This record gives sequence, structure tokens and C-alpha cells, in this order.
Amino acid sequence: MTTPILETPPPLEKPALDSLTLRSAAAIAIAVAANRIGIELPPGLAEDAAGALLDLIVTLGLIGVAVGRVRARAAIV
Repeated sequence: MTTPILETPPPLEKPALDSLTLRSAAAIAIAVAANRIGIELPPGLAEDAAGALLDLIVTLGLIGVAVGRVRARAAIV
């Protein structure tokens, strides 16, 4: 006899970075900025750039938090 596998239900809330609204807003901002300076972007490039930009912002934020924590634990000079 096999034991049934219980699946956990999906979370009701998702992280802000997975929000289509946030990614869409960043993609629109990138497309508008490119249009203003006269660059025509290939289809899908604004969305890819928006995802990369959000990943970069999160990574830099995590690095900043790590540096701040290290400095807070180090001796004050």
C-alpha cells in the first residue's frame, strides 16, 4: 500500500519581485527611456532588461545589508 503524497497549496501572497505589475512597470520605463533617446528595442528586450535590472537591485541591496551587518559587528574605529 502506498501513502498518498500531500501537496502544499500555493501561497496566497507572492513576493513583490514576482509581481507582474512591478516587472511590467520596469519594462515600460525601460521602453520609454529607450524611445526617448531614439533606440528601438527588439521585441522582448525591455522585459528581459527589466528582470535583469530588478535582480541587480535585489543583489546590490543584499550586499549592502551584508556589509552593514559586518560593519555593525566590527570594532568601532
